[in-house]
Amino acid sequence: METSNQCPRCGVGRLRAWNELSDEEREVVQRLPASADYSLEVRQSTHRWCTRCWYEEGSGAMHNA
Repeated sequence: METSNQCPRCGVGRLRAWNELSDEEREVVQRLPASADYSLEVRQSTHRWCTRCWYEEGSGAMHNA
């Protein structure tokens, strides 16, 4: 399951859910360009980010385990 947390873009970073991000990292995420299809609330509950390259993974699965 570790490989599913690895960033597919940079291959080095780890994908992290909203609740795993620091306050500063959350600020960055809020400033990233996002698809108009997703509200911030949806992104917070279903997306994960790599804090190395800021890749954003969206999915229908919840990441609040």
